[in-house]
Amino acid sequence: MTTIQIVFLSLFIAALILENYGYGYWMISRPVIGGPILGLIMGDVQTGLIVGGSVELMFMGVLPIGGSVPPNAQIAGLIGTAFAIMSGGKPEIGIVLAMPVGILAQFLIMLAWNVNIFLTHKADKYIEAGDTKKIEQTHLMGLLVFFLIFFISTFAALKFGSEGVSKIVNSLPEWLNQGLKATSTILPAVGMAMLLKMMDFKKYWSFFLCGFVLAVYLNMDILAISLLGVSIAAGIYLLNKDEKGEVSLNKNEEENGDYKPLLTNGDLKKTFIRSFFSMTSINYERYCNLGFCYSMIPALKKFYKDEDEYKEALSRNNEFFNCHPYTGNAVIGVTLALEEQKSRTNQITPEVISSTKAALMGPLSGIGDSIFKAIFMTVFAAIGAAMCLEGNILGPIIFIVPNILLNVFSRWYFIKYGYKFGINLVNKINESNLIEKFVEGATIIGLMVTAAMIVSFVKVPIATVWNFGGKEIVLQELLDKILPGLMPLLISMFYYFILNKSKKGNYICLLISFAIGILGKLSGIL
Repeated sequence: MTTIQIVFLSLFIAALILENYGYGYWMISRPVIGGPILGLIMGDVQTGLIVGGSVELMFMGVLPIGGSVPPNAQIAGLIGTAFAIMSGGKPEIGIVLAMPVGILAQFLIMLAWNVNIFLTHKADKYIEAGDTKKIEQTHLMGLLVFFLIFFISTFAALKFGSEGVSKIVNSLPEWLNQGLKATSTILPAVGMAMLLKMMDFKKYWSFFLCGFVLAVYLNMDILAISLLGVSIAAGIYLLNKDEKGEVSLNKNEEENGDYKPLLTNGDLKKTFIRSFFSMTSINYERYCNLGFCYSMIPALKKFYKDEDEYKEALSRNNEFFNCHPYTGNAVIGVTLALEEQKSRTNQITPEVISSTKAALMGPLSGIGDSIFKAIFMTVFAAIGAAMCLEGNILGPIIFIVPNILLNVFSRWYFIKYGYKFGINLVNKINESNLIEKFVEGATIIGLMVTAAMIVSFVKVPIATVWNFGGKEIVLQELLDKILPGLMPLLISMFYYFILNKSKKGNYICLLISFAIGILGKLSGIL
């Protein structure tokens, strides 16, 4: 294959894989569907089916849950298929070469996540200026970042072969390679600290501690801790309930019949379409913050005619956000309702909006990752892959049709009913003196969930080992006996302190994260 042919093939593969982060999470680049598509382009559908099905099964349990970046199945499947066809229709060649390609892609995607931190901070400046167009352009620059990453890795693999790919990976100094990897697990602490800063941590710290203890000692996941947080908040409300002046939440919906939402179906569709780009600028500091803001912009422009209020709303919706791309739309819907009420009555405070987002994204992430990603996608992938291995062209169709339908309908109805539910909720709250209790409940849940996310996302494994009198003492084991998850907790709280003390705290925390990761690996501490 000539260099020009490789360039065009790499451009096609990069554009196809870009959907994974850039434009919708459609699943069209998964090996089970991407392999046959590439086989069709290269004139060997049967090899595409066999390699795609085999690689899909190889990567079946390798899922990017939460903030993890595992070896990339999409690039592995597509490049593996290309290698197999270029080798004369030998599926075994593509299958064997898939893993080193997937590992290289893993490192390059981690690089993209780090590059996108720069985009996030660039967007911060445009948000301060209220420059909507620049904010949108900066977010969409993530498309170019990911496209270049995918193109470079694809071209390198096809041009230089698996041996060349392995040489590139192996040429990186081990301390730098491992240091960047360690940094990627420390950077989420910056986002966690920002969440703590947004909520009334000083008053409700005990619930944060409760969430942390549940996560480290009982190994409860984020969804379970979220549900427990709901029960605790509800219990506190019921115990302190003041019958006087309160309006029942069971009031007839017709009493609010004169309420006219500001957003039409057309407005919601604009947000719905933008939600397909929610992961375009995903990064290790605030994850999908800018994508969330990008989705909210049309509605915020309609809500806030005052320039200063609009800027504040942009900033408020540019906070840390990490949720499954489908279920995350429910958070967007509820946030739309809260922002609408704030613009109308100003009774909804910024703390309510931030706490509600933090409280919702934990359980909804769990639902999205466990049901949509780990179960729904995996079941249809297994069925489709099995059919592909038999050379059945229906295999990719069996996989892709349900996943596309799920993508479209779940995103739309999560936004639509999230907005509708949010309006009813805040209408009833506005009629009563429940507002303070709502803030309190949302903060309790938000802090417990944030503590659980620190345990899940922030990783600082200590590698130091001491020898005293022939006895080996592993420092990490010693720390775990004192308090499991101690280092992630300390770093997150240290960043929280810095953010409260310095206006440039974000940048300071970023530099510290890279210093800890790279120097820690270089010195052997991590």
